[in-house]
Amino acid sequence: MNFKYIEMIKRLRNEYAHNKRIILKEELFELYKEIYLNDNLKTFENMVGLLKKYEIITNYSSFEYLILQKALYKMKEMEELVKINKIILKEYKDIKTIVWSTTILNEFTQHYIMNNYIIVETEKFATEMILTLLKEKLMKKYTIVTESMYNQNKNLFLNNENMLIVKSLNSRAPLEKKNDGSFEPTIEKIMIDLYKDKLYEYYQGKELEYIYINIFEKYSINLKKLYSYAKDRVNIEQYKNFIKGLNVLNEV
Repeated sequence: MNFKYIEMIKRLRNEYAHNKRIILKEELFELYKEIYLNDNLKTFENMVGLLKKYEIITNYSSFEYLILQKALYKMKEMEELVKINKIILKEYKDIKTIVWSTTILNEFTQHYIMNNYIIVETEKFATEMILTLLKEKLMKKYTIVTESMYNQNKNLFLNNENMLIVKSLNSRAPLEKKNDGSFEPTIEKIMIDLYKDKLYEYYQGKELEYIYINIFEKYSINLKKLYSYAKDRVNIEQYKNFIKGLNVLNEV
């Protein structure tokens, strides 16, 4: 790294630690001009790309960046999930679908949760199509049900180690696009869903508080993204009070 790039990082972290570490794109460009002594937009964009690559900043909105003091959450790739995703993409590549596993939550829980399951979320009109496809391809390996079927018959599925649950994907859910064109949930989406959905009752109550505290402690959370999705799913004021009660906002 050259000394100008290092100077950019120092200035960002020392001078913009206030205001929840948000910097406007135009402010970043002014700082760039001051340090690099030029106003070349291409060079500026290259510098922004490096800052993102090394997790110094990340997009906060279309005209703002969040200066990171912690890592960004990256979902661990699991071979099992990749295979399921490939089956879906092969048949329905134009339908937005995400595949993830609740095992990722054991990084944050106080108690290790044994009843883990794979979640397949897809556009509402496609849930039956995806359910049928997965039953055709994977019935021998998994118990495959819809979210409503699972919620209504949870006692039947206790201790089932191979659950695959298909549910509809909220159209406003914040997702990350992967290199292969598929999508995965952001940590902000998972946080709201854990708070709201009956499907995740194992992770609610005191366990949810513990999960949230650990997430905030380990990772940079985009509050704008979190609250935007929360407004679509829950009582936003109650949710903000829940967050406030955890005393984690000074860690954002």
